[in-house]
Parts: sequence; structure tokens; C-alpha cells
Amino acid sequence: MTPTGHPPIFRFRKQFLLVLALLVVSGGSLQAEDHWSLRAIEKKDIPTGANPVDHFIQQGLADAGLTQNPPGDRFTLLRRATIDLTGLPPTPEEIDAFGADSSEEAWSKLIDRLLDSPHYGERWGRHWLDVARYVQGTIKVPGVDEIDLAAPYRDYVVRSFNADKPFDRFIAEQLAGDLLGEPYETEQAYFDRITGPAFLSIGQWFEECTDPNKLRLDIVDEQISATTRAFLAMDFSCARCHDHKYDPIPTRDYYAMAGIFRSTEITSKFAEEWKDGRPRMLIPLASPEEIEDVTRQKKQVPELISELQKELVILRKNTVRPRETFPAPGKVDGEILAFEAEDFDGHKNLKTTAIGEGEVIETRKAIDRWVKYRVIIPEPGDYTLLVRYASPVSAPVILELDLKDEPERILGAPTFGSGPDFLAWEPVPLTNLDDGSLHIRLKVNPHEPFPVLDSFKIVRGILKRSDPTWMRRIGEPSLAEIPAYLTETEKKPILALKEKVQTARDSIESPGVTLGVRNATEMVSLPVHPGGDTYQTEGPPVPRAVPSLADQLIEASFPVPENQSGRVELANWLTHPDHPLTARVMANRIWHWHFGTGIVRTTDDFGKQSSGPTHPDLLDWLAAEFIESGWSIKHLHRLIMNSETYRASSRETAENRELDPDGRLLSRYPVRRLEVEAIYDSMISSIGKAARQPIGEPLETNLSKDRALYILTSSRSPMGLGLEIRKMFPLFGFDESGRPMHDRDESLTAAQSLWWLNNPLPRYYAEKLAESVIAEHETDTDRASAAYQRIMGMPINGQTEAALLSYTEDLQTHQNISAGEAWTRACLGLFSSKPFSHLE
Repeated sequence: MTPTGHPPIFRFRKQFLLVLALLVVSGGSLQAEDHWSLRAIEKKDIPTGANPVDHFIQQGLADAGLTQNPPGDRFTLLRRATIDLTGLPPTPEEIDAFGADSSEEAWSKLIDRLLDSPHYGERWGRHWLDVARYVQGTIKVPGVDEIDLAAPYRDYVVRSFNADKPFDRFIAEQLAGDLLGEPYETEQAYFDRITGPAFLSIGQWFEECTDPNKLRLDIVDEQISATTRAFLAMDFSCARCHDHKYDPIPTRDYYAMAGIFRSTEITSKFAEEWKDGRPRMLIPLASPEEIEDVTRQKKQVPELISELQKELVILRKNTVRPRETFPAPGKVDGEILAFEAEDFDGHKNLKTTAIGEGEVIETRKAIDRWVKYRVIIPEPGDYTLLVRYASPVSAPVILELDLKDEPERILGAPTFGSGPDFLAWEPVPLTNLDDGSLHIRLKVNPHEPFPVLDSFKIVRGILKRSDPTWMRRIGEPSLAEIPAYLTETEKKPILALKEKVQTARDSIESPGVTLGVRNATEMVSLPVHPGGDTYQTEGPPVPRAVPSLADQLIEASFPVPENQSGRVELANWLTHPDHPLTARVMANRIWHWHFGTGIVRTTDDFGKQSSGPTHPDLLDWLAAEFIESGWSIKHLHRLIMNSETYRASSRETAENRELDPDGRLLSRYPVRRLEVEAIYDSMISSIGKAARQPIGEPLETNLSKDRALYILTSSRSPMGLGLEIRKMFPLFGFDESGRPMHDRDESLTAAQSLWWLNNPLPRYYAEKLAESVIAEHETDTDRASAAYQRIMGMPINGQTEAALLSYTEDLQTHQNISAGEAWTRACLGLFSSKPFSHLE
């Protein structure tokens, strides 16, 4: 007997039962048919003529013994709908027009007008960009001088929402637009196909990860997580290490999907050495015909350079060698110092590379690059720095002496090659040097080319490029140095060819670029990595395949061809009409973006740990209708916004506070704080900086650059206040990390109140608005009405008007404050009020 009094086998049985019980309590592995979100979508019948939203919502209210609030007042509803669909408050003209329209169709006409606004796509596109983890200006590629390389994807999303692109097509373009082989009807349709897949590329990953094998798998993991959370509201990355603990996601499904993304390239190169960089792939934002034309133009350059090189070889053999005598390499007269480029005292983003029988330093990453040397000058005077360099293109370098930049750049002449035969010596005058230590730095600005550097000499006196005397002492010339030994007549064909090369380069009109995605050269299937360990595998590779999640509902199969990644098949699987998740998830997101909370509160989690739907029949009805409507998002907008539920007053009563405390039964419209973009855009709208573009017309992005969607990368912020805008974004719930934002943080903090009180940004707009209303209106009554209407997007009421007039009069009469300052404070007070920053 053991000390516990039980035989060992009995004790083991107890432990086994305990473990089994814990698995049952914790959920174990969920069977697909056991969970609400993985059952077939069922569209229940509703009474003829009934609004489906009201039918299901009011059914739930009746079960709870509640009645729904009556509609809100007309102007509250006008502001609600206008901000909800465009992110901008209604203009005074729109307020007057809606107030004058007493027809029964006034509301539905308003919804149609707002859905046709080009600003609709900016507002609702931003919602999707949250899911897609887009953050302005965070995607950079070394050597490319673009502020926001993800901007074409942003504009693609905005354009897609404005066009009411079917959501199944929207999914297909983001996952596999580059693989959709059907003919494109318009150039814009082609651009959409090559721009959409940036969804897979804009995630935040650490390109400086020192372990390339781990990084490859981490990139794949990020893509799997982003994709499954966006379209399925389940995070498959949980199955990287083991079968999902709660949801029916086996590890093999994870690695079947991982093979799809591992067979997809999002980098233009993938250096094993992290310092050499792993820049994201960029492709031309141009039609195939334009790309073919540019390719043809670019092809001329190497052809001309090859012709130039052949001419130089002939001249060296037939002209220079017979005429010139070149002694063995030796010191130049007056030479005081010689050193190799790789013997530096410091560098940034350069590397040492073998070339011929020696070594050179060259670019590692095309960002900030410099190299410095410390030399000793024996006595004051004039000197020449001889630099042996090569550069296929003009790559002028900034010369810095003892931390001071010289006025003229050096090494600007291209040598038309980078190999050993295109290294050339260039004399750089150094005048009036003091004796002693001298720090020499060669550098370029970001995105500028940097030449290959081989070696240096410092010589007394000033040497000229046109004098070959000193060059003869260095040795036989390279091809790049041949022109120095030619007469003016002999140089003419060389100069003509160089001019042709430059003309050919200048004639190339390179199109813009966008983040690119393509199938890998070789397809990859990955084995299971137990515990997610990069260097541990289990069993043979798992064939690339779509998940097994909906096998019990979808009869179709989606085999992945051997020579394809499987992204097309994944998109087809996601958008199959029998898929239980995709339509449900997006219908729930649309509801969430309208009401601030989804029918399922956890918008990115429809698994066993989700909150579950408050109105499952309504969610299914909307999902089924979404599919039947051709995956039209605007169709769901009309259904939802034309309901009594959407138009209900937000007023709290004793009854709905008690029986519906969190508002999830929709007894009242849920008041919620606006996203930071809508708050900022409402401020700039009050002073007319948010351009209102014509209804039904394509969006002119350049006219909208003052809006928050573009402001961080448009350089259009008020002078000196760009930093304050950057402070505002995270303060009001914007996550700058690049992680998906499935639900914006709506926390109310003291820091927000202090921001309204002390930050110069809202004060700037308050001052501008005060100046405007004072200049345009003579009486304080008119000023109060105009300021309130432009800030709040609705007419002023008597109580608020009296309070504003009393406040501004007191400031001017009793506190000796000017009218401008008084109205500035009044406008700032309205900006900081809850009705301004909340949707009611």
C-alpha cells in the first residue's frame, strides 16, 4: 500500500480521470458540427414586407419585456447617417436640404446619396484597412523614395468600397489577384488585381531577424493569422505548435496552409545574412503594355554600354598600348599615404566584397550609407585625395572633412560598370588642410546610389583629371580610364556613346510601384514543426491544401495544382456559398461598424471562446442575404440603415437601463465614441478643409489629402502641428503597431481631456473657425448658430445657444478677453464636448 492508502494502479486511474475531466471542462478539441458558427447558414422566413433587422431585434426585445425607443430627431439621424457612411458631419447646405424634404422617401434617398458619395469609400475602406493592418507610412523599401509604399493598396480598398465590389471578388483579389488569369476589361481592373495582394505583404515582420529560416516561417505565420482572422474570425496560427485546444483546427491544416504562403514570395530578395536585407517586393503600377515598353527602353541601356565597352577595348589595344608606356604600379610623386577602402574607421550599411584579386566596399542596404577614415596630414598645405571607384550610373558622393561637408560632390562620373575593369582613379582636391588628424567621410543621402570603393591615396599638391602623368605611375589603365590617354579627336566616339547611354536612361519613364506578390519559382510543402520549432520536423511534408474546417458542409473539392501555390484555391474555398464562416464574419463586421458592437462581440473570434451571437437568426439572415445579393456590402447597408433599429433614439430610460444595461438588445441606439479619423475630419470640416466631392463621381484622392486617412503621409498638416497629429492618433484608440485592429479601443481617459484642454492642434482649428464665424456674421446669435452647426452638423437648440452666448459675453465683458479669443474658447469647448466626439 502507498502512503495515501490506494494501490498504485488506482492512483493512476484517478490521475487519468482528473486529466480527462480537465480536458472536458476546458473544451477539448471542438467538433465542427458542435459549434454555432460552423453549422450551415439558415435563413428563416420573416413576415412579408417586414424589415429583417427589426423583425429579429424586436423579437428579442419582446422576449426581454422591452420596447424599442422611438426614432431620434431628424437632425440627429442626419448626423448619425452622414458620419457613419462618410466620416464627415453634414454641411449646412445638407442640413437645410434634409430639413426641407418632408417626403416619406427622404431617409432612403439620404442613404442612397451617402452611399454614392466618393467619401463613403474613405470611411468604410478605413474600417477594412484596420483589419488588413494598414498603418500610414510604415512600409519602406531601401533605395525607394516613397513615403507610403502601401498607399496603392489603401487606394485600392477605398476604390473597391466605392464601387461596391462584390466581397467574394474582393477576397480573391487580395489573396490571389496576381494569379487571376481572366482578361481585364479596364486598366483599373488590372491595377486592382496586382494591387490587392499587398494584403499579404503589409504585415509587420522583422526583416532584421538574424535567422533566415525562422523569419520565413514567421512571415508565413503572420500571413496565416491575418488571413484567417480577417475572413474566418478564427486564428489558425494557434495551431502552429499543436492542434488547436478549442477549435477544430488540426496542426496539419496549419501546415497545409503554410505551404500555400511559403510558396508565395513577398520579398524581392531574401539574403541569408540579415544585414544584406530582405526588402519587400515591388512591381510596376503599370499595364502589361506599359511594362513591355519600359522593358524595351531599359534593354537599350546595357546594349549601348556593351557597345561602349567594346570600343574602349579596341582603343586600349590599338591606340593606347602602342603609344604609352606603363611602368609597374608604384607611388605617385608626392604620395604620403595609401590605404584600402576596407581599412575604414567606421561605416554604415556597407559591406566588404571580393572583386578580382582584391576587395572593395559596396552597398549592403540602400538607405543611409557612409564610410569614414582617419588619416594624419604631416604639414599644412594643398593635397589631392585619389579615390579608386566604380559605378555603373552617376553616383555623386558628399565629402565630409572633420564633420564639415564640402560644397562640391565628388565621384559623379559613371564608369559604366562595377567589375575590376571599371575601377577608375578620381582626383579630389583638398585645399588648405591643417596638419594633424583628419577625418574623411564619404556619404550619400537616403535612396541615392553609392559607388564601389576600392582604394585611396593622398598626394601633395593638386592633381588634375586631365593630366595622365600621375596616372601612369599607378599602372596600366582600366577600360574606364582609357579616355584620359586619348586625344580630343579619339575621344569623340566614346563621348558620343556615353551621351547615347545617358539619353537612353533619361528617356525611361519609370512608372510608380506597388507592393508585389508572386508565386515562388519552386512550390513548397512544409512538414509539421512540433512546438513550432524551426529546426524540428515530424513526418513527411503536408501537401498544400485548403483547411478541412468546412468539409461537412462544402461538397466541392479544391485540389492545389503541383505548380501553383494554392492561393486561388484558398480564395475559392473561402467564397464558396456553402462556407459557414466567410459571409457570417463579414455581415457581423458590417453590423459592428454600424453599431459599435457586433452581433458577435468578438469580431475576430467565432470559435468556442467567442462571445456568441446575441441574435443568431438575424446574423444568419444577413449572411444569407449577403451571399444572395452578390456579396453586396451596400445592400446590407440599406437593409440595416432603413430599419427602425438603426433610427432608434439613443435616449436611456429607467426601463432600458435595467433590462438592457449594455445596449446589446438594441432597445436604444448605442452611443459610441468616434474613431480618431472621424474626430479629426470633423474638426477640419468645420473650417472647410475637408473637400466635399460630387456625389457619384470618382474620388479625387489629391483633393482629400487633408483627411486623417492620408494626413500622416501627405505633408498637409498645419504648419508645425504634424507631431501633434501623431500624438492624437494613439491617444484616441489607433494602434500604430501594425497589428490588425478588429475593434478600436474606445477607452475614455484623463489624457484625452487634457489633450483637448492643452494641445495646440484643436486650438488651431478652434481659432480658425472663430475667425471665420466672426468675419462672416455680425451678431453673436448668428455666430453661435454658425459655429454650432459647422462643428456638430445640426442646428443649434435654444438651451445651447443661450449657454454659448452667456459664456462668450462673460469672457468679453467681465474678463476683458477679445471677441476672437472668446469665440475660440467657445469653439474649443464644443470640440471637447461628448456630442462632438460621439455618435448618438
